[in-house]
Amino acid sequence: MEIVVATPGHIDAMTAITDAAVADMAARGLDQWQCGYPCRATWEADVAEGAAYVALDEGRVVGVFRYGTEPEAAYDTLEGSWLASGPYATVHRCAVDPVCRGRGVMGALFAFACERAAADGMASVRVDTHADNAPMRRATEKAGFTYCGPIVLTEGVEAGAPRIAFEKVLG
Repeated sequence: MEIVVATPGHIDAMTAITDAAVADMAARGLDQWQCGYPCRATWEADVAEGAAYVALDEGRVVGVFRYGTEPEAAYDTLEGSWLASGPYATVHRCAVDPVCRGRGVMGALFAFACERAAADGMASVRVDTHADNAPMRRATEKAGFTYCGPIVLTEGVEAGAPRIAFEKVLG
């Protein structure tokens, strides 16, 4: 598996993967990603910014995520304590092709994000998810992230939605 910066040629596959995740969450009764986010335009913006990444297996997109190093207002709402006080990277819009679930794709994405964050001089990596998103919770914990507490999203179409936040200290 290879993880690379996404290009415009990856957007159809990226959108298909997140559309499948949206449908899966709806089938499980989760309200996460049920209001038109993320969509093709979200990925187009991330690709244009150079912030979208894809996991490729024999050239086929099998996983996606957005990597960022800018501070997040939602993370200032944490009811709890972050593990590190220095600069942090974020990982968002994580999804894996349903056919490839259980094959370590998400773990590889998290490992890549942590390596990239360390190279970028970040103290930690932060991620959040819906409290009832058991697959994502398992993936974060398996990748060595620690639960830090609840947050409230502050931007976009999901503003006001509660989430739970995790952090992994680097170094």
